[in-house]
Amino acid sequence: MARHPWRRTDEPIEVRFATKPVEIDDTGGHVRVLLEAAGARYHENFDLVVGADGLRSGVRRLVFGPHENYMTDWDAMICAFQLREQVPSFAESDSIISARAGRAVWVFGFADRPPTALLTYRTEDTGGQLAGSRIEQLRAVFSDVDNPAVRHVLDSLEQTPDFLFDSVHQVKMPRWSKGRVVLMGDAAWCPNLYSGMGAGSALRGGVELGKALGETPDDLDMALTAWESRLRPFIGRHQRVARLKQQMFVPSSRPAEALRSVVLRVGCTVRQRQSAKSRAENGSASFR
Repeated sequence: MARHPWRRTDEPIEVRFATKPVEIDDTGGHVRVLLEAAGARYHENFDLVVGADGLRSGVRRLVFGPHENYMTDWDAMICAFQLREQVPSFAESDSIISARAGRAVWVFGFADRPPTALLTYRTEDTGGQLAGSRIEQLRAVFSDVDNPAVRHVLDSLEQTPDFLFDSVHQVKMPRWSKGRVVLMGDAAWCPNLYSGMGAGSALRGGVELGKALGETPDDLDMALTAWESRLRPFIGRHQRVARLKQQMFVPSSRPAEALRSVVLRVGCTVRQRQSAKSRAENGSASFR
């Protein structure tokens, strides 16, 4: 176990790596946690435990119950990884989309680092997709897509040492805290990647929690209740709109695919007109 003080704060904060909770016991006056690191186990007491440990949160499982009680299956899979090089014939900062009914490949280009690839597809058997070779599963899903960018991404996947392949879920809970244990980010409300609000909602959740604790430092229950009541409308809104955004990432049918294409074309046209107007107003437009 490595311990390092986090010094870019008003007070040093100890950071421990490769450490996980094994048991969490809320006694009322404090939380007694059994921690495990490098094969050794030891107890420590805390005033408040914040579980910000992702979609399959260990803190949530220990305190609130099994994952299946809170994780809703979206009948979809994702695979994300960093490409070693951009798709041939495209500029480094270009982004590429190849979307068909039920499956899609996205390449997000950056000017200062290699692009990131996202493959996503719909399936009614997410559990079965996690068995066997991930690469073979993806090649089977995209086998009839004759697109050079898709072929490049699939070929690159076979060479990458590190990638994420997982099912898509949202987390929905009636309450994000229990006694002196509170959940944060994906552990509490995962809106999933289609929403585009995973990191943003987690950061906002942390800021709002700090404010609430500062307003009522002597009443933890009041602070957590106030924090949750302020945040839930924001989280609920983005969880609901994620269904619509999913159609933009991976359309569910041929009609949805056609409608998506129209929406994207209209959106691109509007942005181009706005950009041209902005250049003209700034005196940077050229005319012939």
